[in-house]
Amino acid sequence: MKQLNLQPENETQTTSSPMRARIRPRFQLADIGALLLSTVLALTIWLIAVNQENPLIVQELETPIPLTVVGLSDGLEVVQDLSTESVTLDLRAPRSSWENMRPGDFRAVLDLTGLGVGEHDVNVRITRRDPQVTVLDVQRPEYTITIDRRLEKEVPVQVEVMDGAAFGYEFLQPIYTPMTVTVRGPESQVEQVVRARAEIFLRSAKSQVERTQQLVPVDAQNRPVDRVEVAAPGRVQIVVPVEQWPGRKEVAVRVKLSGPPANGYRLSAVRSEPSTVVLQGDPDILSQVPGFVETEPLDLTGATSDVRKRVALLLPEGVTSFDGDFVMATAGITPIVGGVTVSEPLIVRGLGPGLTAETALQEVDVILSGPIPLLESMNEDDVFAILDLTGLVAGTHTVAPTIVVPNGIDQEAVIPETVEVVIRQRDAESGGLLLPQVPDVEATAISTTVTPEAAVDETPTPSNTPPPAPVEMQLP
Repeated sequence: MKQLNLQPENETQTTSSPMRARIRPRFQLADIGALLLSTVLALTIWLIAVNQENPLIVQELETPIPLTVVGLSDGLEVVQDLSTESVTLDLRAPRSSWENMRPGDFRAVLDLTGLGVGEHDVNVRITRRDPQVTVLDVQRPEYTITIDRRLEKEVPVQVEVMDGAAFGYEFLQPIYTPMTVTVRGPESQVEQVVRARAEIFLRSAKSQVERTQQLVPVDAQNRPVDRVEVAAPGRVQIVVPVEQWPGRKEVAVRVKLSGPPANGYRLSAVRSEPSTVVLQGDPDILSQVPGFVETEPLDLTGATSDVRKRVALLLPEGVTSFDGDFVMATAGITPIVGGVTVSEPLIVRGLGPGLTAETALQEVDVILSGPIPLLESMNEDDVFAILDLTGLVAGTHTVAPTIVVPNGIDQEAVIPETVEVVIRQRDAESGGLLLPQVPDVEATAISTTVTPEAAVDETPTPSNTPPPAPVEMQLP
């Protein structure tokens, strides 16, 4: 009988299973390798394409980033002034990021959290908004910082006058408030401060000077001390009295004129060099001298061009001039286009409350030019001589009149060029002249038509007899 070689079924399965296990891993590893290679190639191609369209750019940020200090504990101060410090950044970023980049996208921070009194090396920390931007380098990435305790102390105020008053005047000791102020800052700096100093310039003043000046903390050598501030308001109010020397008085020069220019010519300007002089003499005599002195007559008879001559001052007996007894007088003579000389009363604008104003002159002569019809249409309300006293305090002042004229009319000269004004506090016993006051005024002369045949006599009104008489304008 033929015998069959039979094996159990489970033994056959055991033999074939390892064979299948050995074949399957070979197939999977090859497949994975190909997949990885494909992925790498695809990524490389994508990166090349992206870089060509939006390449990475490395360059320096044009605008420096200001330094910001944070974390400083209460009661401490940084000795150095870091308010003007900044850092420059070298960056790498896609072109699209550079196109939208702003300095405000970055912040340079010095974090002093937990640091106490002493010297410390602190790194600069850069923060950015765009994550695609890489900071490659920070120029000056580290600062050496000195921290000190905050200190306050009281120091005296010193006011120093840097120049002088006008010739013939002297200034007195300045009066100021406050007398002391508080300064604060790092202890090592505050300890150097001995006073808070303010400077004031008089600029040849002839009357009291009032200023509000900034205070600067200084050391014993008058050198400013950095990092120390003066407590608010940090300013001092200063009053410097200015007085005239006894037996001295400054007055304007008024050139006296005589004779008319040649036919067809007119007076266009009058001036003297100097325009003011300082008189000396007995105080009682000087008190009787008005705010001007006249010269000997300057003859203009038949003049067809400017007249320039050295003329003597007409001084009261017992009075002399520091600037000499003669001045150079010049009278401008021009062909007649249309001109006239009028006497205008002085009016005041800007006088403070509770004050009165007095002048030696009640009117000034004004030389005007312009189209003849417009000159002939003017009346007494079209020209004003204004003394602007805005901001002036009690005392003696020299003021140049402001002349308001109609449109189309030109002001050639004012005689005299300046007027002495005495301002006083108003009281019941004050007998001084209170000048008329007006608000802003505007001249409104209207031109009228004249026939070509109309003859015009343009002889100027002489101004050699004080007070000068007003010129009457006849309307055509």
